[in-house]
Amino acid sequence: MLLLEGIADLLDGHADQADPILAHAVELATDTGALPVASTALAERAIVAMGHQQWTEATTLAEQALAMLESGRLNDYFMSPLIHTMAARTALHRSDVPRAKEHLVQAARRRPLLTYAIPPVAVQTLLELGRGYLMLDDAAGARMVLRQARGILQLRPDLGVLPDQVEELHAKLDITGGGIPGVSTLTTAELRLLPLLATHLNFLEIGQRLYISKHTVKTQAISI
Repeated sequence: MLLLEGIADLLDGHADQADPILAHAVELATDTGALPVASTALAERAIVAMGHQQWTEATTLAEQALAMLESGRLNDYFMSPLIHTMAARTALHRSDVPRAKEHLVQAARRRPLLTYAIPPVAVQTLLELGRGYLMLDDAAGARMVLRQARGILQLRPDLGVLPDQVEELHAKLDITGGGIPGVSTLTTAELRLLPLLATHLNFLEIGQRLYISKHTVKTQAISI
């Protein structure tokens, strides 16, 4: 409940009001062993710190969230892309580009987890991914994640300040070059397929796993 209240305040543009609530959520969730909640609240606090240009604080919060992610083996949970994205953004601020790229790749691999089912966290993550890609001059990757964010917003439009932030970042991209297509430009469907291409499974068997036709698998594989 505290986590949701803190996120609601963030969506309403009240970051200063959200932060102590999120801090309380971290404390209670840590004490009770609810690591998914605690790590998500830490990532949300990192967003608040970045908004205030408190990069040392943001880095500390992101590292704490990462530690929980690893200790709790939570890399396939919904909050994992957000935490990796926070780690990437703070690394970019320190000019640690290799570490930033490593975390952006980890976040990108888990983009299929970002759906309208948990829209605030999904759109927040895609926004920060887009900002990270833009800092690396990967405009094509930024456009792809913003397209995904817009798709979520079509289904869940009432997300406070997030729609305006998406459009603001998209406006920046309008004056940026096209960028070079790469892994960051894969669609969520292609990202779901990617790990299976390295297995012994053929297109028919992969299609059965993903509930799509083998022809769709072939088309997506060619695109990748």
